[in-house]
Amino acid sequence: MNNTDPTSFESILAGVAKLRKEKSGTDKTASQSQNKEDVPSSQQLESPQQKPQASRSIDQNRVINAFNQQKPEEWADSRATDGYSKKRPFKGSGPGKTVLVNTTQKENPLLNHLKSTNWKYISSTGINKISYDYLVRGRNVLFLTLTYHKLYVDYISRRMQPLSKNENNILIFTVDDNNSEDTLNEITKLCIFNGFTLLLAFNFEQAAKYIEYLNL
Repeated sequence: MNNTDPTSFESILAGVAKLRKEKSGTDKTASQSQNKEDVPSSQQLESPQQKPQASRSIDQNRVINAFNQQKPEEWADSRATDGYSKKRPFKGSGPGKTVLVNTTQKENPLLNHLKSTNWKYISSTGINKISYDYLVRGRNVLFLTLTYHKLYVDYISRRMQPLSKNENNILIFTVDDNNSEDTLNEITKLCIFNGFTLLLAFNFEQAAKYIEYLNL
């Protein structure tokens, strides 16, 4: 034993270590292969080509509107076909493009500036009481000046009352005096509560232009 060559012993140890290393690598490879075969087919990942198709399929079943709400396509199609997006027809009635002027407006300087439109007087009868000052293409128009409103504060509210149940009412308010801020706030509230559109004019000529434009 004492004659054993140490160099030869070291060579044997190196060979044993090499064999152990190779065996360990072979077992590891076999284990990985076995684990891969044992994975159920239901747990395998989907191919990259399948995911976008599923996403597109989901997106086709929804419509995102301006409020970011999800609506079914059937709902959107029904709105497109039932005329929902069409402009609502105007239901007013009137004698064409001739402006009807209540006879109570005979002294109004506004009439002197109605040069580009046809108009005629109309008066109330026992059966037919006229509540408007001007009837322009089916729209009831009242006229008021700032100075008159300061003298008779309740006048315009009484005039608005019989027309408030109708649509498309207009008040032409002529600002012909200073210190109008508080009065304008009051008039604006009256228009909102009674369903009137407020048009401000600063002279009678401008007020007449409003009527001409409405009658186009």
